[in-house]
Amino acid sequence: MINTVKHEEYTLKGRRVILDTAELFPGNYETMLLYASRGQEIAVMRATTEAEALRHFAAIRATYPPDKPKTKSSPGALTGRYAKLRDDLKKALEAGRAVEDADPEDGGTCNFDSAALSLPRWNADKVKQAAKEAGTGCFIWNCYGSRQFVFGPNSRAQANARSRNAEAMTRALRSMGYDAMDYCQMD
Repeated sequence: MINTVKHEEYTLKGRRVILDTAELFPGNYETMLLYASRGQEIAVMRATTEAEALRHFAAIRATYPPDKPKTKSSPGALTGRYAKLRDDLKKALEAGRAVEDADPEDGGTCNFDSAALSLPRWNADKVKQAAKEAGTGCFIWNCYGSRQFVFGPNSRAQANARSRNAEAMTRALRSMGYDAMDYCQMD
């Protein structure tokens, strides 16, 4: 029976690898690094003691170290049209919330109704950052060959009140000059 002594999986040059030290039978240890997808060996060392096998593990890991994690640079401060979008989304969220608070009746079909904007040639990451800073989420909807950014309302409701909130957001964004439409999806 094979007894795993030490096991690690990591990324090496962009590919998943497995580094494993196992006792195959008493007094016979094997340390192996292999590609996870095909099982192709990269390095293998044999030992007669667990201590020696663990040294082999450390040596192979040092020779074939894991890729350094890619650090995502923190997004810079929004400027220009992206800062304006953030501020306008805040106003639209407030407009939607006011409509929902004025009439909280929530009968009807549960839905994911939201406001959608056509923003051709805008940077998707910056649009999503603007949404996050405004206090909402954003996803991209490809609608008949055009890209729409969909922004969820600030809603406590799940049916008609949410729909009224989203429609008010759309009206507010249209009045600010955006190419806005209602995104309607039933649950």
